[in-house]
Amino acid sequence: MLPGIIGTFQATEAIKLLTGIGEPMIGKLLHYDALLSRFKSFNIRPDPECVLCGKNPSITEPVEIKYYCDDENSLPRIEIKELAKIINELKAYNLLDVRTENEVNEYRINRSKWIPLDELDGRLEELSSSEPLYVICKSGARSSKAVSMLHSKGWENAVNVSGGIDAWRKEINTA
Repeated sequence: MLPGIIGTFQATEAIKLLTGIGEPMIGKLLHYDALLSRFKSFNIRPDPECVLCGKNPSITEPVEIKYYCDDENSLPRIEIKELAKIINELKAYNLLDVRTENEVNEYRINRSKWIPLDELDGRLEELSSSEPLYVICKSGARSSKAVSMLHSKGWENAVNVSGGIDAWRKEINTA
């Protein structure tokens, strides 16, 4: 129900802006407490430094922001069988595991580097940028976020491992 309620308000605001009737909520934030069925409106001030609407905007037309939405399909990725082949054929590889400590203690691929996703941004200096960096998690969702973040920081060699450890254990190491 909540998306319907908020969606109706958004549609109403769009109609007010398009038709020029009524009073649009420009400069206001609407808060809806569904548990108490109450609305509250807050006035907000624009940020003069905003790159979109500030005094000197640097974004003046629509632009695509590479990897902004963490869309796994737009990120470089490999399938689990490709990773297994790389591990079996090469003596050196960079595999980054971004799972939690409990998950890593339960099962870990040999020679993987473990940095939990929530610590990754502060520990980039521990990673090598000279070779591809394969990033793995439990199912591929957190590693996709990690790869997106790494790409935004200039680590173009980061590659998501689709399916993660779950796929590895199912397809490669079934023991």
